[in-house]
Parts: sequence; structure tokens; C-alpha cells
Amino acid sequence: MSFPLVGNSKVKGAICGAIACGKIPHAIIIEGEKGLGKHTLAKYISAAAVCSGDNAPCLKCAQCHLADIDSHPDIATIAAPTGKKSIAVAQIRELIAEAYVKPHQAARRVFIIDGAHTMNEQSQNTLLKVLEEPPADIIFILIAETKAMLLDTIISRCVLFSLSVPEENEAVKYISGKTDKLSEKDIREALNSCGFNIGTALNVLSGSKNAVKVAAEQFLEAAIKKDELSMMKIAHTYEKDRVGVDGFVAAIKYEISLAIKKKYKSKITAKKMFEYYEAVTLYEKNLKTNINLSLFFAGIICKAVEIF
Repeated sequence: MSFPLVGNSKVKGAICGAIACGKIPHAIIIEGEKGLGKHTLAKYISAAAVCSGDNAPCLKCAQCHLADIDSHPDIATIAAPTGKKSIAVAQIRELIAEAYVKPHQAARRVFIIDGAHTMNEQSQNTLLKVLEEPPADIIFILIAETKAMLLDTIISRCVLFSLSVPEENEAVKYISGKTDKLSEKDIREALNSCGFNIGTALNVLSGSKNAVKVAAEQFLEAAIKKDELSMMKIAHTYEKDRVGVDGFVAAIKYEISLAIKKKYKSKITAKKMFEYYEAVTLYEKNLKTNINLSLFFAGIICKAVEIF
């Protein structure tokens, strides 16, 4: 199986080299914003860890097949429970207890901690104990949006892989290979509106009238009319959706970028559109700080009323 990410050549070299030598680190942190492929990379490493064939992950052996369909008994994932914002210390304790159980089928076991940055200090210190003296044949993969929310003691006991957005032409080539229904112009516009984040751009581009795109169009229409109530109603769908909010905000920026080029309304200048684009981009950075989403949307709604 070829390396699954676009760009990130240093990460590719380090991971592929470790897999080829049979020396996958016992503890790994994969950090980066949403849409860069953290989960894809974690799945790739996990498959390589349990693979029983040649050139891991071979995608031919039974172990790889089970890993590919997310059914391998030696690959486990923990994340914050539904409706909760963080991984509880009790979950970490259960993970540690399970880590001392021998592999069921493969030579190794893999434990993925999805949203590791949501662990509080107590949870991280509990995890630290097993990272300091890990059981044999165990690999821990911590997926985090930023290492800044992890303790230095955790970071020091892991190998860190920081993912970044690819070069524009690489990203365009990748997305073009996924579909023949989109023009290069549309792809480049979507990538620009998403900061060249492939995952987010694909969400924006998926379907000419999908729910997110329609919501973004309606939100911008309401913004131009200074219709705060309509904006609030549209935003309400995403106020508790930490996963979907990034795609929605990216879609809003994409619609604004299209409006700038079309000179959307005769009374709305491109200058005002660009000003609002910059305002949304500035507020968007707060999404990485676990900001209350109601406050986030209140900010961009007020800014729309101020600008338009």
C-alpha cells in the first residue's frame, strides 16, 4: 500500500522507513488541523503494525483486511463519549488494563487515542505511567489537533508527526484524481478558501447542492440582508457539531470567494465581501481553541451586520 497522504514528505520518509525496518515507535503523536489526514495516517500505521505479509501494509493478508474494514481485534480506538468534550480518566484506565492483555491475532496491538488533546491533566498523567514502561508489542497512537494541549512529559515519550497542508499543485492533482466532474478552477477556488486543506476542500466540493453548501449559501444571503434571525437559525444546526462546523465555515468562505468574483449584488461591493471574508477567517482561528460555538457564530453574525 502506498503512503496515503499528499505532501508531508518528511513524515512519509520517517514512517515508511520505520515500517520497513520493523521499528514502529511504541508511542506516536499525530498532530494537525482537521482535514489533513490524521485518521488516515493512524489507520495506515495500524495496518502496518498488524500486517502478516510482505511490504506492510500489504492489503492482501487477513490482518490487513480486518484493519481495512475497522474490525481487527488488536486495533482499538478510544475517544470522548458522545455528548462529552473530553476523554475521561476512567477510559484511560480501561485502556491501560486492556494493554496488558496479549494480542488476539496479530503480533502486536494498537491503541488509538482519538482527540488526545481533549484529555485533562489527570488523564494524561494516568496515560504517562504506561508510556514510561509500556508493555511489549504495544503501540499507542495519539491523534491531536495540536501538541500544545499535551503535557511535555507525554510529548517527550512519543515520536511526533506534524501534518501540514500540501503544496497547491499537489492538492489539485490529488482532488482531480478523485473526480472528473470538477474543473481545475473550481478545485483551486475551494482549496484557496480552505487554506489548501484537502479534507475540508473535498467536503466543500462534494455535491453541487449538498446540505452544507446550501446552508452556506443561505447564510451568506441572510448576512447580506442583515437578517440576523435567519443567520442564527442556520448556524444553530452547527452550534453543537464540532466535527461539521469546520466544513460549514469553509463552505461560507467558499461562497464569499465566489461572490467576490461575481460582484454578488450591485449594492454590495467586492471590497465589503473581501472584508467579511477576512473577518470570518480571523474568527475561524478560534475554532482551534475549543471556543463555545454559540459565541463563535454570534461573532461572525455581528460582523456581518457591521460590514454589510
